[in-house]
Amino acid sequence: MRIVFAGTPNVGLPVLESIHPYVVGVLTRPDAQAGRGRELQPSPIAQWAQDHAIDTFKASKTSTDLAAWLQEKSFDIGVVVAYGALLPREILSIPRHGWINIHFSLLPQLRGAAPVQRAILNGDTLTGVTIFQLDEGMDTGPIFGASTREIGTRDTSDGLLSALALESIPLLEQVLHGIEAGTMRAHPQASDGQSYAPKISKGEYRIMWDRPNHFITRQVRAFHPMTYTQFRGDRLAILQACEADINVDISPGQHVMDTGRLIVGTAFGAIEIKEVRPAGKKDMSTEEWLRGARLIEGERFE
Repeated sequence: MRIVFAGTPNVGLPVLESIHPYVVGVLTRPDAQAGRGRELQPSPIAQWAQDHAIDTFKASKTSTDLAAWLQEKSFDIGVVVAYGALLPREILSIPRHGWINIHFSLLPQLRGAAPVQRAILNGDTLTGVTIFQLDEGMDTGPIFGASTREIGTRDTSDGLLSALALESIPLLEQVLHGIEAGTMRAHPQASDGQSYAPKISKGEYRIMWDRPNHFITRQVRAFHPMTYTQFRGDRLAILQACEADINVDISPGQHVMDTGRLIVGTAFGAIEIKEVRPAGKKDMSTEEWLRGARLIEGERFE
């Protein structure tokens, strides 16, 4: 079976590697600015394809050039993992078996760009992977198969995404074999239970200390490693936190230290910060950070 793979971030790499022998082309998003120098860099998928000498098309939008490139591939099916854009009807109709998408939720729950992050932020305890036939809607096509996974209380979005990507590989193998053999048919999504996972905005990364402690600990896990607070005018990334197991009478953003532990007040209860990344520095334990920060009574996290 001849496959064109469409994807952009790291999460698609395990899937791409698993079907590598059948991939005749890779579709990805254009190079983007990254790093302190803001230099243009290829997506992780583009870099992998370049390293493996696979023909690649970088598209910011659909064009006649893209359609012509896909036609030249004479491929049987497209496999999509986090490509980052909807494919229009004229592109969907090119391969003999259309395009299938690996989505990291149990559809029709959490359709959209950030299903794993939203699941953790919502406090969900179950998630999974769904493979479905792409149509012109937002994750609305019929389903070939799904697998479930529990969300652990310490799972972060990046770790959970990596785990789900690996779990999707045997399911994808079954779906591709079934489609090629003509023995697998997709079934429509359920008409109820629909929910949505909109794209994450930059403002969601910042901790608002007037939220309850359970929400803030979910926020740290959901947006790991991007969640941050302001301290002394600089950004302090909060990489690991939990609900505090002691009762303290402190206001939101106010801190108290308890034998090397850093406890910060919220709207309801408090959290214990366990790991941080100061601006321009490496990840470190809170205990290590406290030795250099020398917190002063009355200072607040903003």
